Amino acid sequence: MTDFKPGWYAVKRQQDGVVKTKRRIVDAHVGTLHHHGACRTSASRWRIVPRVVAALALLSLLTACKAEPASTAVSASISAYNHTEDYIHQFYINGQWGGNSRAYGGGGSFVCCINYPRQWHPGLTATVRWTTSSGIPGIRTEPVWHEKVVPIERYEKPGTTLNVHFLPGGQVRLLIWSGSAGSKGYKGPDAPVKPEGWPPRPPKLPDTIEPADPEQQP
Repeated sequence: MTDFKPGWYAVKRQQDGVVKTKRRIVDAHVGTLHHHGACRTSASRWRIVPRVVAALALLSLLTACKAEPASTAVSASISAYNHTEDYIHQFYINGQWGGNSRAYGGGGSFVCCINYPRQWHPGLTATVRWTTSSGIPGIRTEPVWHEKVVPIERYEKPGTTLNVHFLPGGQVRLLIWSGSAGSKGYKGPDAPVKPEGWPPRPPKLPDTIEPADPEQQP
């Protein structure tokens, strides 16, 4: 008996079936690989997002720091010099309280603080308000308020002190400087000096008042 051999058509069908089965297996495998690849890609993207956000935040911070200009304002203490015989009860520079100053005194104390531009420019001024009364001991007068817009004199570089000079005749000078009046290179007045015989003695009142003559009374 001879072995049964299928015809060519049957063989062809079997071969086509095997090919289709293999193709399905390959397609399924490829689909699985694509799925795993997509998962890995998605996970990788989620891991990258925090890094990108952190990098952008750092870049923004560095850009802001680089773009921020240096401060154009600096501060100085206030020191008064009184070149007059009046007592200055209080004074203000642009609304900032500066203290008080006795006649022909000042320069020994400082009040903080006032802001001014780092770079001097023409037209730079400050409003000065102050109140005065007689500085002669024993003589009391009502305080008088004064106000004046005063130019701040030219300075080449910022200083630590605003020296305020109150001069006779209601004149005021404002100078930015790192030091006191009279120091080397200072362009303002020297510190005030008390004139000889200051303070003058007030007129002496008689100890007793003599009674009037009764005969002269009406």
